[in-house]
Amino acid sequence: MDTLFVYTIYLCIAGLITIQVGKDLHRNGYYLILDLFDNEEFSKTVNNLLLTGYYLVNIGYIAITVSQFGAVETVVLAIEELSRKVGTIVLILGILHFNNIIVLHVLSKRKQSIINFINT
Repeated sequence: MDTLFVYTIYLCIAGLITIQVGKDLHRNGYYLILDLFDNEEFSKTVNNLLLTGYYLVNIGYIAITVSQFGAVETVVLAIEELSRKVGTIVLILGILHFNNIIVLHVLSKRKQSIINFINT
């Protein structure tokens, strides 16, 4: 099996997943950030910075892993290798997203406790 063909498939799948997830997180994450900071301009800035960091991490990971493919001499081996690489990207994205949600939750709780303290 042609290694260049497998690389191309990997880059297309990984790129599409990265772009689609980035768009969804950027669009929906804005409202969580806005709720947390109550400032539209600041929330847009933070959201855009998070998107930039997200793309940098993913593009870097994809670039590093494309050179670490195992032997792809058969179609079965190519599918197994593609599954391993794409699955790892999806797991990393899920972990990063979960961590971001936890951080936003913690910040939101701190904000609420500060508001409660000020109002008492």
